[in-house]
Amino acid sequence: MTWLLRDTITALYPRTPTMPGAEDCGLDAFLEKFHAESTPLVWLGAIAGALVFQLTPLFYVYVPLPACLLPTSLRERHAQRVTATDVYLIRQALFMVKFVAGLCWGADPKVRAKFALPPLPADPGTWRTR
Repeated sequence: MTWLLRDTITALYPRTPTMPGAEDCGLDAFLEKFHAESTPLVWLGAIAGALVFQLTPLFYVYVPLPACLLPTSLRERHAQRVTATDVYLIRQALFMVKFVAGLCWGADPKVRAKFALPPLPADPGTWRTR
């Protein structure tokens, strides 16, 4: 299910001419580490949010395909519309995905440099749940 979460994150944090996207920030390694270190409930919430994103294009761009099969323009429109929906449960499900994505994207040195922030220090590895 990591591929589903990865696909959703890259749709929600796309690369732009001025900013790196989530796929430029070591997303695959981050997701492996996040899966290993997060609780099962947090991981399930992120996967559930990714499923919501993937299965709702019919309601937001009126195309009966999963989001991973949409052309880029429709995929971007779907990402904009679904994250701005008035349906609270959908917004909260997508918040879980955006939370995971933001941890990866916001910690990347290239992204931090764009905001004139210093790189974060290396993870000391002193706190683990397992």
